[in-house]
Amino acid sequence: MPKTDVTTLNEYEGGALLRDWGIPVIDGVLAGDGREASEAAWKLGYPVALKVCSGAVLHKTDQGGVALDITDAEDLDRSVLRMGMLFRDIPHAFLVQKMARPGLELILGARRDPVFGPVVLAGIGGIFTEILSDTAIDLAPLSRPAALSMLRRLKGYALLGGYRSQTAIDLTAVATALNNLSRLMSSRSDILEIDVNPFIAYPDGAVAVDALVRLGVSRARRGLRHPDPATVAPFFNPRAMALIGASRSPGKGGNIILRNLIKAGFQGRLHPINPTVKEILGMQAHGNVRDVPGPVDLGMIVIPKASVPEAIADCAAKGVTNVILSTGGYSDMGEEGAQEQKVLVEQARKAGIRIMGPNSIGTLNPSAGLATSIVGIEPIKAGGVSLIGQSGVFSSGWGRWIADFKPFGLAKVACIGNKGDINESDLLEYLAGDPETTTIGMYLEGVVEGRRFVKAARTASAKKPVVVVKSGRSEAGAAAIASHTGSLAGSDAVFDAVCRRTGLVRAHDSEAFFDTLSAFETLPLPRGNRMGVLSISGMGCVVTTDAAEEYGVVLPGLKAATLRRLREVMPAWAPVRNPIDIWSAIEQHGSKKTMSHIAGCLLDQKDIDGLLVIFVLMPESIFDISEAFADVIGRHPHKPVFASYYGGTAKEIAHIHEGFLSLGVPSYSTPERAVYAFSRMVEYARFRGLIRR
Repeated sequence: MPKTDVTTLNEYEGGALLRDWGIPVIDGVLAGDGREASEAAWKLGYPVALKVCSGAVLHKTDQGGVALDITDAEDLDRSVLRMGMLFRDIPHAFLVQKMARPGLELILGARRDPVFGPVVLAGIGGIFTEILSDTAIDLAPLSRPAALSMLRRLKGYALLGGYRSQTAIDLTAVATALNNLSRLMSSRSDILEIDVNPFIAYPDGAVAVDALVRLGVSRARRGLRHPDPATVAPFFNPRAMALIGASRSPGKGGNIILRNLIKAGFQGRLHPINPTVKEILGMQAHGNVRDVPGPVDLGMIVIPKASVPEAIADCAAKGVTNVILSTGGYSDMGEEGAQEQKVLVEQARKAGIRIMGPNSIGTLNPSAGLATSIVGIEPIKAGGVSLIGQSGVFSSGWGRWIADFKPFGLAKVACIGNKGDINESDLLEYLAGDPETTTIGMYLEGVVEGRRFVKAARTASAKKPVVVVKSGRSEAGAAAIASHTGSLAGSDAVFDAVCRRTGLVRAHDSEAFFDTLSAFETLPLPRGNRMGVLSISGMGCVVTTDAAEEYGVVLPGLKAATLRRLREVMPAWAPVRNPIDIWSAIEQHGSKKTMSHIAGCLLDQKDIDGLLVIFVLMPESIFDISEAFADVIGRHPHKPVFASYYGGTAKEIAHIHEGFLSLGVPSYSTPERAVYAFSRMVEYARFRGLIRR
C-alpha cells in the first residue's frame, strides 16, 4: 500500500476511538495554544502531562514531544513554548492529560496482517517494549477467556499476578480491554494498526495513556466461492492420464515420469503425448491429447514454456479437468512471469481445469500406483501420511529416502510449486476428508488465502494431526513498520498464533518435521506429558533431563511399588531415579532381560504417560526386539513408546529401527529428538482435549 494511502490519527482522536469501544483512556483535553493548555490543566488538576498532538509525530517521546509531571502553570508555559519551537514546521495541537498514577506498564496492540487479517498483541510495555520483546499474539476477534490465556503466556506473567511484595493487577480489566480491542480491529477494515503503549494496569482497573492508530484504504474482499474438494481427487486417483511431453530420451523428465509410473504400477490408462514418435516404452504415443481415445481426467505437461498455452487449450478441448504443470519460468522468475502465470490460470479456469503448479513435479499415491516425479524413485509403501510441499524435494530426495528407510507409509504427496491455482487450503480440505490419510505434513513458504487456510487447518486438525514446517521465519524489514505492535507482531509470530488457534503442530526444521510425523503415524496419542526413561548410558539420562525441561516434558518420580520391582534387577548399591541408568543391571542380567523388565515397571506406573528406551549400539545390545518388548508394549496400548540410540554400525541401526518399527515404535538417533516428538504429541493431545491444560 502506498504511503499516501495511510493516515495516522492524532493521539486525541485515537484515544476517543478506544474510549468508544470500551477501552479506558486517561482523561485529557485538546488545546490549541498556551492559554487553552493552562485552562485544561486547571480543569484536570496538576500534575499533568503535555504532549504534542499531530498525526505526523508518531514517536513523541523520542522527538521531544512529551513533558511529564508538570506541577504548575509556569512549568506548563515553558513546556508549551519549547514544544511550539520544536514542532514549528509541523501542524500540531497540544494534548494535556492528567498524570497517570504509577502501575504496571503493559502494551496492547493490533495490526492487520496481509495474509491472516486482524491480530492482537499483549506484552510487557513501557520504554523497554522492543528490548524485552515479551509479547503474546493471537488472531482477532478474541474472547475474554482467550485474552486471559494470552496474558498467561507472557514470560513476565508473574509480574501480573503479584511478584514478591507487589499487588496483583486487575487481570479482568486487562483482558476486557484486549477483548474490546480485538472486536474493534475485526469490525473496522480500514484500521491497519493500533498501538496502546503504555497501558497501565492497577489492582483496581487499567487505563490507556498513549494510543497510535493508523488507517488505510479498506481492502476488504468479498467472500470467494472455493471449488469443491472433490475437484482435487483426479490429481491422486486419475482414471486416465496423458503425459504431454513424453520422451524416448532416458535423461528427460518426460521419460523418467513414464518409467516411474510403470514401476509404481499405475492403475489407470496411461497415454504418452509426443507428435514425433509412435511408441514410447512399449506404449502407443499420440500426437495430441485430443487424439487419445476415451476420456482423460489428468494431464501432466512437461514441455517448453512457449507451448504451454496451446497445450492447455488442447486439454480444454479434450475435457481434461486436472493438469499438473511441471514447466517453470512463471511467478518463480519475477513479476513478468507472475503476470504470464495469471493469464494462464485464468485460461484454465474458464475451461474448468484445475492446475497444480506451475513449477510442480506433481503427486504420489502409492495405492494407485501414481508417481509423477521427474526424479527416478522406487515404489513407496502405502500408509497413512500425506505430504503437502512447495518444494519438489518431497517427490524426489525425501521421497527416495522414505522409500528406502521406511519411517512410515505414504497416502498422498502433492508438490504444489507456484500455487497458481491449487494451494495448501485446497489440499487440506481434500485430505481432511480422505479416509486413506491419517496424518498430514506440510512444508510452506507462505500462505495465499489466510482466512480460508485458518478454517481448513482447524477442520483438518480436529480430525487428524497436521504437522507443518514453515520457512521464512526472519523479520527483515520490520524496522519500516511504524508501531511497536508492527515490529513485534511480525509474520512468523502471527503464523505461530495461527498454529495455536487451529491445532497445527509446528516443527522448525525438516529433521523435527519427519521425527514428529513418525511419532504421530505410529503411536497412540498420550494422555499426559509425563515420561519414563531408561538408558544404558548416563549421558542419555543427563541429556534427556535437559531436553525434557526445554520441551515441557515432566519426568515423574518413581513410586515405592515401582522401586521395589526395579530392585529385582537393579543392584542394591545403584541409585534408582527417573531417568534410570541401567548399566549396572545389564552387567548382571544382560540387555534383553534388564530392558524388558524395567520398561514394564515404568509403563505400569500410572502417572507415566510415555516411555523412552535409550540404547548405545554395540554387539551386546543386539537382541530380539519383539521378544523383549512386544508383551510390555501390548499391555499399554494408550502409552506411546520411543526408542533412541547412540552410535552403531549401519547394520546395528537397521536392527533397532526395523525391530521397533514392527512394534509400531519409531527410533531416533538421539534422545533429544525423541523427547521433542513426544512434546509435539502432547501439544496436539491438549488441542484435542485428551490432556487438560
